[in-house]
Amino acid sequence: MSLTFLTWNVNGLNEKAKRNKIWKVLKNKKCDVVCCQETHVAKRHKHILINKKLGKEFINSEVNKKRGVVIYAKEKLEPKVVCKDEEGRILGIQITYQGERFNVVSIYAPNTNKTEFFSKLEQILLDLENYKLILLGDLNGVPELNIDRSEKNRKGKQGKLPKTFDDLQENLNLIDIWRHKNPSEKQFTHFSGVHQSWGRIDQIWVSRELLLRTGRCTIEPRTLSDHNSIFLEIKSTTLGPYRWRLNEYLLEQDEITDKAKKALKEYFDHNLHKETKINVVWDASKAVLRGFLIQQNKYRKNLREAKKEEVVKQLKEVEDRLITNPGDERYIQNYKLLQTQYSTLLNYEVEWGIKTMKQRHFESANKTGKLLAWQLRKKQKQKVISKIKVEDQIIEDPSEVKRRFLQYYENLYKRKEAEDISEMERYLERNGKEDLTDEEKTMLNEPVTTDEVREVIKRMKPGKAPGPDGLSQKYYKALEEQLAPVLCSVINNILQGGEMPDSWREAHITLIPKPDSDTLNISNYRPISLLNNDYKIFTGIMANRFKKYLNRVIHKDQAGFLPGRQIKENVRHVINIIEYLDLKVDTPAALIFIDAEKAFDNVSWEFLIKCMERAGIRGPFLEGIRAIYSNQRAKLIVNGNLTNSFKITKGTRQGCPLSPLLFIMVLEVILNKIRGTSGIRGIKIGKKEYKVKAYADDLVISIEEPLERINVVIGVMEEFGRLSGFKLNKTKTKMLVKNLDEQTKNKIETESGIKITKKVKYLGIWLSTKNINLVEDNYNRTWRECKKDLDSWSRLYLSWEGRMAAIKMNILPKMIFLFQNIPVIRGTTMFKNWQRTLSRFIWQGKRARIKYKLLTDKRDRGGFALPNLQLYYEASCLCWVKEWIVLDNTDLLDLEGFNVRFGWHAYLWQDKAGVHKGFSNHIIRGALLEVWNRCKNLVEKDTPLWLSPIDILAIKKINMEGRRWTYEELLKRSEKGWEIRPYEELKDKLTGWIQYHQIHSLWNEHKKAGMTKNKSQFQLEIIEGKSKLLTKMYNQLLDWDTMDEEVKEVMIKWAIDIGHPIEYEKWKKTMDQRHEIFSMCRPPREYGKDDVPLVHHPNKIS
Repeated sequence: MSLTFLTWNVNGLNEKAKRNKIWKVLKNKKCDVVCCQETHVAKRHKHILINKKLGKEFINSEVNKKRGVVIYAKEKLEPKVVCKDEEGRILGIQITYQGERFNVVSIYAPNTNKTEFFSKLEQILLDLENYKLILLGDLNGVPELNIDRSEKNRKGKQGKLPKTFDDLQENLNLIDIWRHKNPSEKQFTHFSGVHQSWGRIDQIWVSRELLLRTGRCTIEPRTLSDHNSIFLEIKSTTLGPYRWRLNEYLLEQDEITDKAKKALKEYFDHNLHKETKINVVWDASKAVLRGFLIQQNKYRKNLREAKKEEVVKQLKEVEDRLITNPGDERYIQNYKLLQTQYSTLLNYEVEWGIKTMKQRHFESANKTGKLLAWQLRKKQKQKVISKIKVEDQIIEDPSEVKRRFLQYYENLYKRKEAEDISEMERYLERNGKEDLTDEEKTMLNEPVTTDEVREVIKRMKPGKAPGPDGLSQKYYKALEEQLAPVLCSVINNILQGGEMPDSWREAHITLIPKPDSDTLNISNYRPISLLNNDYKIFTGIMANRFKKYLNRVIHKDQAGFLPGRQIKENVRHVINIIEYLDLKVDTPAALIFIDAEKAFDNVSWEFLIKCMERAGIRGPFLEGIRAIYSNQRAKLIVNGNLTNSFKITKGTRQGCPLSPLLFIMVLEVILNKIRGTSGIRGIKIGKKEYKVKAYADDLVISIEEPLERINVVIGVMEEFGRLSGFKLNKTKTKMLVKNLDEQTKNKIETESGIKITKKVKYLGIWLSTKNINLVEDNYNRTWRECKKDLDSWSRLYLSWEGRMAAIKMNILPKMIFLFQNIPVIRGTTMFKNWQRTLSRFIWQGKRARIKYKLLTDKRDRGGFALPNLQLYYEASCLCWVKEWIVLDNTDLLDLEGFNVRFGWHAYLWQDKAGVHKGFSNHIIRGALLEVWNRCKNLVEKDTPLWLSPIDILAIKKINMEGRRWTYEELLKRSEKGWEIRPYEELKDKLTGWIQYHQIHSLWNEHKKAGMTKNKSQFQLEIIEGKSKLLTKMYNQLLDWDTMDEEVKEVMIKWAIDIGHPIEYEKWKKTMDQRHEIFSMCRPPREYGKDDVPLVHHPNKIS
């Protein structure tokens, strides 16, 4: 069974004889949806287009006899209008086929002004609900001049579709389906007598998701019109096993929730503490509740539909009688009564729609949130895998594609050979260590409490896809009281060696293409396991415990998945090494960016268990890990269909809370090996050696003398890979090299099999051998993408406040990522240019009506919280400067300050960069110091307590040594204020009297300039802060930036209107209430201005 379409420019349907002939042809086609263009039927005569044999009619006619489109759709498709224009050129309907919805839009494009037409069409299509789209009709232009148009008597680009159509099909992810099936064939749909040329101006464009399902698509012979019709067949979806998913709406109804709670209680009362194993009882409880919820859903649906169907049946009977007796008053009244009954039945659905989806739209439109995100995002790129390439053979058959993926992943997750356990133990004996403390053993192995279960349930995020059982987080949140105690017992049973529920061993694996990769290659898809939420609660509890142990034992060279560790540490490390090697031209070196082949999926379970045993992890916690990593099975989701089940015997599940922690524990073994291998010579700075950094499976190894050392690195990696499953992928591993000639580079590539490149993407940042390229490769590239998004969003119907929300949701995260990882911008020109672009977007190219600074102010002060990109950048820089202030991370400071002459505080407070000109030549140091100097008097008006006179007076050595005591530790408060402590109290901290007098002299200088009385906000929130540093720093800078705008023009106007001044605190309170009281109001586009007086005094009105 298939869904069939036909599109046809009929060139007029006013003449009855022609109309009958056209209808006869269309009837014989037996299509489900028929779209006709250029009907030439005036609006007042549109009734002549009704033909029930073709289907339900949808008509868009012009006032005069020109243009016009009509769509006929079978009633079984439940068609309804979704869009139309006023000129009789655009008409769209929504249909439902086998539970799946489609938007079908028929168009008749003009001969002129096509650019504006397709721009308008894109706006209309972007506002439609996100269903699969079929765009068809007469486009009055061709996609490709060379094959879609005859060359005779046509010049240049005459007849080609405009760029706005190219943007439309790209943004909506559409494909010309006839051309896709006939890539080189020349066939046309219209002959232009004026130009004496042929063109394929009638087309059908479909969403790429439909590629696999399109059957026959043909251009039919031209008969009764000057255009050919086009036929399209869309095949029925070949469904795999049914995948049930909880309808969360059910658990939003108290009546159903109460019944579910009662059913669970009765079930557990009858089945717990009996002979049946608790894991079986738990799995069966999910089946019982699933049956209950399915029954409730079906009951309510049938109750609602049965009454409607009966009324519709009666309406049909009365309507038939009215056709034969149109004047019978009795039938007329009965018909009206039945219509009223039907309308009443629909009221519930309409009211519920207003209360739920439409209310959410009303409240959330143009505000930061999911609704706006869905509106802003481009139409979803294809998730469908239309074809793959296996051994140089292109495979397009859906069933064969599915089989090949199953074959690949069965092989991927299968253990290839018997593992040598004794060899693993010997390897770990040499490269691992037992360092689990008694406190940690107790913490890991103590019984799980119900409070832990409840805490994990509380933190579960909504909107996540459920696992094979179909039960979402809503199920566990709504029924937490009944489920948490039993689930706690199930977990403790597993930790004591009991069996794990069978449903926890199952997974559905969805395939996501890797960014910028060849999607024809099966290996370029990332498998994400959709796991049951009860399993994720179990592993979430174990992960919370495991983190506390790993945070202590995992070396700081690993930056991922642990509290307080961030990507920026690794990026900063690499940039600093490149800066160092730029000056050390006599030091040949290489940065090796390791790529592992399916790193998470190849981890050996035996090696993982042995790693934990070697670390001293035993008892219940290890039993839990053993239970997880045994007897796993999964099914692939390929193009929406499930494959057969297959076994998994290796790899960590991507999607499991515990998996990344287990992975970094395994990875720490190889990192320890690299750090301890003398044959791998890292970048040497004094006594320090910088060899490796890692974030998950993204490793970067830095070595000197790469020609001699590269094979040692490869040998170490391959030995580890043979035992652990972490296999080096040489084809994707890349190298950046410094200070090497071409001959040496070629020799390294030949011997290692690893490619040397000029540019590499590491953790989302483009790096090259010259740091000067960081701005162009990252900031300018990203901003070009942002501008393209802004241009696309400009065509959406957003208010000006909605456009500001769009900037906050979509532009700001991209820029903050760069600010936090590569703060290397000098000057403010770039920020001013960005601000102008954003302002043009907000005001749609018109003159700004409100100052940009006012828009960036906080909402409680009357602003709109529009992000100020320059302040976010400066806040990021000051967060980086924190390392120079606290002086704890000496590894970083020695690398970043390899050639500094003074202590870091001397540059920050004593302006030593004026003496040491080379300090600012460093790409990071120069940018950070520039921002610090710009903000210094704002963040610290007086000499701060964090300042270290010892560091100021220090002569910088290659490696920092000794504690750098601060004024907070060297001073004491007296009645006269701050005083330096006596020498007797400080002698253990100082080298002697000379240093004491030097500090005393410097203290007098700082005291004269002004000494802070208390810790500054900068010190309390940033220097001593642990979380949300960027937000806190931005808010500080924003407060200072908008200080001169505290009293706003609107406040003055309000005061004039009401006749007396308004105190600032009252104004602030009013603004807070405004955002609460009017949270459901539409944005100011409906009202013209914000903060307008809603009530005027009678004198004012008169």
